[in-house]
Amino acid sequence: MIKEAMIGDYDIISKIATDDDKKTLLEDDAKNIKEALTDYSKVIFIDYENEIPVAFARCSLREEDVKPTGYVEQITIKRNYQNKGLAKRLLNKCEIWAKDRGCQKLTANCNIDDQHAIEMYNHSGFSETDKIAYFSKELNL
Repeated sequence: MIKEAMIGDYDIISKIATDDDKKTLLEDDAKNIKEALTDYSKVIFIDYENEIPVAFARCSLREEDVKPTGYVEQITIKRNYQNKGLAKRLLNKCEIWAKDRGCQKLTANCNIDDQHAIEMYNHSGFSETDKIAYFSKELNL
């Protein structure tokens, strides 16, 4: 069962994101989750299996060519629940959410080496539009 997360669901989402390892979220991840729980142009859906929260998807609206576009920010699934179709169910929920907000397109991205995510998006009807490499260089002060 998939439910839209509310502000009080932060701890549930945090446990899914850290896979219950008692780790804490990175500061940016915690900020993004809190923002999605309080911003009307963003949403988090939590997927429950037998009343246990096991996965979530974080989506947002973006302006692209003056039209709103749905954007899948993140999909996280606990290790023991992966490869069971949860990502596809969450993507479908994100698609419905985006359509309800007037979006004609749903977009996403993933790491260029994440073959599992690439296959999941391809099997869910997405088309690859671009490949990007990011670069970083440490600056000596």
